[in-house]
Amino acid sequence: MSDDESELPPPGAWGQDTDVAPRVAVVTGASAGIGRAIAVGLGELGWTVAIGARRADRLAETAAEVRAAGGTPWPHSLDVTDDASVDAFFADLEAELGPAHALVNNAGVGYLGAIAETTTERLRAAVDTNLLGALYCTRAATAAMLRAGIAGDVVFISSDSIQQPYPHMLTYGATKAAIEYIAAGLDVELGGTGIRVTTVRLGPTVSEFNTTWTDEDMIAFMHAWERLGIKQDFNYIPAEAVAHAVVTALSAPRGTKVSLLSVRPEVTRSADPRQMWADAADQGRSRARASRDAKGR
Repeated sequence: MSDDESELPPPGAWGQDTDVAPRVAVVTGASAGIGRAIAVGLGELGWTVAIGARRADRLAETAAEVRAAGGTPWPHSLDVTDDASVDAFFADLEAELGPAHALVNNAGVGYLGAIAETTTERLRAAVDTNLLGALYCTRAATAAMLRAGIAGDVVFISSDSIQQPYPHMLTYGATKAAIEYIAAGLDVELGGTGIRVTTVRLGPTVSEFNTTWTDEDMIAFMHAWERLGIKQDFNYIPAEAVAHAVVTALSAPRGTKVSLLSVRPEVTRSADPRQMWADAADQGRSRARASRDAKGR
């Protein structure tokens, strides 16, 4: 173990003690952030990773990192909000590589704002991406697994916002609550087929998820928390920690399953509560930007 307790080993290291045969895994929303980290972690297992996203240029960057990690990338355009795009993605994958052995439903969006001030476009985008997108992909992936008799895996990326409602993020939290209901039901529906279902529930995570949030929206969000007396530690977990969790679930020996993994940042104490809010406003965005800029050089 490194002397630096905050330093994480490579995501694939968590699966190195298990006998995991090379598999084909699909990761949605893989052009950056959490999706990219998961794809790289699976690449370190020597797997073929089918990576889908709308941003083709960023997808090429992910493909290069998966290849450098020891995996075989299969990049393909994918808009999870479009059922035709989803069907084309999985049809092309099956035609070229066969059915996927694992699906990681990672693609997601979230916007800040009170319901009374939220636009129809933002409401629809959250539901279409976070909920319908996961349903479209799960339908296509599990249908192919069942046809082929594959003992596979479906992973849903969720949020701890379902446990304690996040003011100004109600639509996001509602879609994640629905995702966890689907995951629980799917686990029952697929019982006996060999297809395992895992939910990975995240606390605040460094990604590009919140880089578009305005300072005005962030301030209103934090004031809502203070006004309602909600106590929350706003440290962030690195995207690589999420990759560890996904690799752990997918590397579990057959005959066992990891149903739920909760990944949260450690709590730290601040002598100045105001400084905690100031740090929270910038921490995730600044780290994500730094990571993105470093990758772009």
